[in-house]
Amino acid sequence: MPPLVEDRTSTTVSDISLADLERSSSSSPNESARWNGFSQFHPSNILANSTELTPKVSQGDWLAYSEDTWHRMTVALTPSFLQHYVGGEPPQPAKLHAIAALDGLRGWACLLVFNFHFLFTYTWKVAIGWGFNRENFGIHQLPFVHLLISGHIMVAIFFVISGYVLSYKPLKTIRSHSFDQTFTILASSTFRRGLRLYVPSLIGLACVFVAVRLGLYNYSHGVIKQGLTIRGTNEQHPPVYRSFLEQFWDFYYTVAHLLNPFDWNLYYNNYNPHLWTIPVEFRCSIVLFLTTIATSRLVTAIRMPLVGALIWLCMRYGRWDVVLFLTGMIMAEIDIINGTWGRPAMSTTLDEEIRIRLSPTGRVLATVSRRRLWITVFVIGLYIGSTPNLGYKWTPGFRWLWDLTPHTYGELHRFPQTVGAALIVLGINHSPDIQKLFTNPLSQYLGNISFAFYIVHGPILHALGYSLMPNIWAITGKETNLQYCVGFLLGWIICLPIAIWAGDVYWRAVDIPSVKFARWLENCVTVENVPVPAATPLTTPRATPKLP
Repeated sequence: MPPLVEDRTSTTVSDISLADLERSSSSSPNESARWNGFSQFHPSNILANSTELTPKVSQGDWLAYSEDTWHRMTVALTPSFLQHYVGGEPPQPAKLHAIAALDGLRGWACLLVFNFHFLFTYTWKVAIGWGFNRENFGIHQLPFVHLLISGHIMVAIFFVISGYVLSYKPLKTIRSHSFDQTFTILASSTFRRGLRLYVPSLIGLACVFVAVRLGLYNYSHGVIKQGLTIRGTNEQHPPVYRSFLEQFWDFYYTVAHLLNPFDWNLYYNNYNPHLWTIPVEFRCSIVLFLTTIATSRLVTAIRMPLVGALIWLCMRYGRWDVVLFLTGMIMAEIDIINGTWGRPAMSTTLDEEIRIRLSPTGRVLATVSRRRLWITVFVIGLYIGSTPNLGYKWTPGFRWLWDLTPHTYGELHRFPQTVGAALIVLGINHSPDIQKLFTNPLSQYLGNISFAFYIVHGPILHALGYSLMPNIWAITGKETNLQYCVGFLLGWIICLPIAIWAGDVYWRAVDIPSVKFARWLENCVTVENVPVPAATPLTTPRATPKLP
């Protein structure tokens, strides 16, 4: 019986094919035979012929590999709009989709959030309106101008846009009675929503964790302890622990709290407090999906008043975030009914007149220009959205909004800013003139990187901005308003390009792959649509008479 294990220690010539022997005998001395038996792997042979184990790479190949690697890194770290200058592919003009203006609006809103977060650390003036307490008369506090440094109204715009975009496609299928597509779309959106929001956010938190351990926040911690620069909002800042284990457990509890879907309180974590909007977005998205599918089989005359009643109920309970999402849903269905995005773009040289009923009977009509109407709605939205975060009850021009605010709101300024955000989005959707401001290449670029930019701008302001501003003011001084503002301007000029660059890289390295990952994972675990044969109608069997 042959042995169970073949003995390889004594390989003879007969075990090697004739072709291998001929090739070995005819090869040059610098070439080794294809097979010389396992004895060639003996330690003594390995030490004697160690040079044969290393790959033979010429200097030219190594230089080519190094140049290729350096080229790839250079292109990857270059902003996407500049990559063609360093050997990358030139940017391809993207085709605008129907609601591209909302992408541009989101991009500009994110940029203005950066302005707010850059300034509010050092001064409370960004939260106060013009004329408050008869002491504040800065140009930056005037209505409309105040929007450039106001962050809360921009968050309200984010939520209206999210409600609009997430409900637009399902509502279109509902109105066409394609309920199978409605279910598929909502199931897909619900499955991917958490991945879409949390994967980039958690990777961003992990980057902050690594930066803390590398000591990139040590200097900014010293600035905070001095207390000479942070004169505004002393925002949550990444803690620095002595041991890695303590730091890790603090980070773990932060992530666990951020992922908690049952806590409706706003959570400002220490590593990136601006991510408080992510759990809010997720919870409100689930409420939106549930509302959409619950009302999907209702007729329009019932669905829209029912959603309106739900909005009123949320207002009474102070759920301003849900109000914004459901307002976006109402606006989306109205636009679908009116075919707002289906008709060709209106020429700016032509104008239409529409009639508005001023009485319930319709006897009193007013003829207005459609073009001027929606521009007016947009401007009114900007004005109401300029409501300051603090003290608008005592701010000229906004006192009347205080009387309209439901006092169930925990943060009272959220109500007028909700109204302003809805009017801003409404005006943009119906005005081709205003849409041009948000469909140009710059606006679309800001919209593309908006989520990534939102994630990275906070850590950059905390690590770089906190460290930079005291040194800038040490040079310019801050004894006068001019010196103070010059310091702000220099810091803004330095921090903003760095934040945009980091947002661009993060968009390509994390945001886009996370979207593809969510789609890939969904395709891996979901069941394909299989046509179901028509069910045979059920027949009710006749009752068998009881025998006496």
